[in-house]
Amino acid sequence: MMETSLFSKLRNFLLISLVVLLFTTCRGDDNHIVPDVPTDFTINLSLPMFFDLNSVGNSVIVTSNYAGSLSAGYDGHGIIIYRAGLNEFYAFDRTCTFEQQLDVAVDLDLPTDMSAECPECGSRYILPSMGYPGKDGPATYPLKQYHAEYSNGTVWVHN
Repeated sequence: MMETSLFSKLRNFLLISLVVLLFTTCRGDDNHIVPDVPTDFTINLSLPMFFDLNSVGNSVIVTSNYAGSLSAGYDGHGIIIYRAGLNEFYAFDRTCTFEQQLDVAVDLDLPTDMSAECPECGSRYILPSMGYPGKDGPATYPLKQYHAEYSNGTVWVHN
């Protein structure tokens, strides 16, 4: 009798675990309202245009002028590269995630800014917080993020 009860509890546990696993893995990623675009370029931190990235907490904007469409981000808005640590970089699409038409790019005032602001809706995205919006505007989704891998003075940005 005890063996049957144990088997029943184990079966129920496995069934519940399976259902939870299915719901968490099959769910769409709500944080990516900006469509995917091919992104694949490398920046060398010794180039003058990227000197600001030699200091932690600084950022630069990379546009299609650098590597064509592979560095342009969605709708040609460009990509923000932010240095979060000695060996850690983040890359964000500049497209504001609040605008329904996704036709507005966020701006950086200075390379030392730790946030990017949408000139239309006023949403401010906090770069050290993975591009999540602060309380300053209506956006609720973070900036779209690309992979940024650092090695020997270069950063490879890709998806």
